[in-house]
Amino acid sequence: MKGYSLLCLAVISASSYAGRPNQDWDPGFGGEISVVTGYTRSTSQFNTDNKTLSSPNQKATTQDSFLIAPIGTLDYTFQSADQQIFFGTRRSDIALGRFHLELGYRQKFEDTGIFSFSFVPGLLKQKTWADPFILNEEREETKVKTRALRLTAEKIMGSNFSGELAVGHQSYDDEKSGFANFTPQEQTLLNREANILFAQGSYSQFVGRGMMLRGALNYTRINSEGEAMAHTIYGGEASIIQLLRSSSFAFTVSYDHATFDTINPVFNQEQKDDRWGAFLAYEYRQPFGWQNWSAISLIGYNQSQSNITFYDEDSLLATVGLNYKF
Repeated sequence: MKGYSLLCLAVISASSYAGRPNQDWDPGFGGEISVVTGYTRSTSQFNTDNKTLSSPNQKATTQDSFLIAPIGTLDYTFQSADQQIFFGTRRSDIALGRFHLELGYRQKFEDTGIFSFSFVPGLLKQKTWADPFILNEEREETKVKTRALRLTAEKIMGSNFSGELAVGHQSYDDEKSGFANFTPQEQTLLNREANILFAQGSYSQFVGRGMMLRGALNYTRINSEGEAMAHTIYGGEASIIQLLRSSSFAFTVSYDHATFDTINPVFNQEQKDDRWGAFLAYEYRQPFGWQNWSAISLIGYNQSQSNITFYDEDSLLATVGLNYKF
């Protein structure tokens, strides 16, 4: 699933962390909006600027782009100050290199933790190829989206442990993998429509002077309709988060290993991927003395090395911008 292997475009809105720990909720409406500009560079067979493929073993093309985009969050806290409705992207997700646009409800329980339930509606779609394997003629674009239900628990029973469970479905507007060159049986093996299960457990610990260490282990099951596309991912990540008086940053490294269920008929072997990522998010509060404003920046790099050259990928992202909290 490319959403896990590439830095998502919307990560551009990153701040360094999800606010100060144990911050109280104020009743009423609140939120924030970011406007950022940046540069992305990715090398992938799924870049949609290269419409023609001459060989399945052809080296992937590199795509460069500049961007400017807004993104924001909106929440409403009830008078009890322990219940909240929210829409947008959690800053904690962005700071850790993930992006989910979601609508949900969260509640804070004294000495028990913060629990939330949300729906990811799949409003943001990614471009890809309807049939990535067509040779010597122009490939057609299609779009893929993921809808999901997500349950998270933070500071479980007052501890430093947190957890997340999500289930979803990945769908394509026009799935035609293998239609041009392969038999109906092989086309069935290549079908990318999938149900998704994601589970993660994490632990965070302050180690003094505003520094926090965070570690996480995760499991992802992409249960595609095509057995050659179905796979399991085991991963982990480690973060250093530094909270200073006027600024903060988060540095995260991650590793995932993906194994696929059966032989890919295009390449006559089972796919196996090793995926690495590293990025640094930074926030400087009240630049020029501006109340409620922050200057934000992110630089990140992801790489996926596969035993099948076709699936090798890497991506680079660098952004700067401003964030306003209200």
